[in-house]
Amino acid sequence: MERVVIIIGATGGLGSEIARRFGTAGAKVVVSDISLQAAEKLSEEINSSQGQSIAYKADVLNYEELKNMVELTVKKWQKVDVLLNAAGGTLAMLTKQNNKLLWEHSEREWDLVVNINLKGVFNCIKAVAPQMIKQRDGHIILIASGSGLRPGKLISSYAAAKAGVIGLMKAAARELGEYNIKVNGVNPGLITHRSMFMGGTIPDEYIAETMLGRLSTAEDLASFMVNLSQTTSTSGQIFNLDSRSF
Repeated sequence: MERVVIIIGATGGLGSEIARRFGTAGAKVVVSDISLQAAEKLSEEINSSQGQSIAYKADVLNYEELKNMVELTVKKWQKVDVLLNAAGGTLAMLTKQNNKLLWEHSEREWDLVVNINLKGVFNCIKAVAPQMIKQRDGHIILIASGSGLRPGKLISSYAAAKAGVIGLMKAAARELGEYNIKVNGVNPGLITHRSMFMGGTIPDEYIAETMLGRLSTAEDLASFMVNLSQTTSTSGQIFNLDSRSF
């Protein structure tokens, strides 16, 4: 796989597994995160296996940092084949507080969740689109959430943002399609490692709704992302990666 892949939010539980899998597949991987130290550590790990990697510090709310990262990538490897955004999370994930009912959110908390999950996606697409248009090729993959389709309690800000991500994905796919740029979204489902944000337990009713009676794993997600990135005729789609019915 001689492709250049930028992974944003790469050092989280999902992003790190995705970055490793692209590295194992032989891709040239830009490991991007708000923590340079964490990004460098993961980049070194990828370099010690089959992949090539560089680390870059970028905040999804800072468009100039993202734009500079794309320019650095092109300077080093001449192109960007895939941009994958794995940055985001619920209020609890982003602040280590408890999630809250809608009317209990402060304006600051609401803006934090919506901005990171939705405005961050806008910034990422805006930063990479000109290069992919120039290439007349590319694939943008966004991590959405089933919460954007069927939200539960205590995650109104996250659900609103992820519903926006799904809409933005479809709009971007429509606008970029004429340049042979694919844009797709993935709903990971309740990946097993995320149970830590629910007190270490997984609700029985959630598992009961799955067709297979079990959850998917970060490894499942990573494998799917690598396979999806290689498709040439799929765009504007949202993929549900667990076996729940929506």
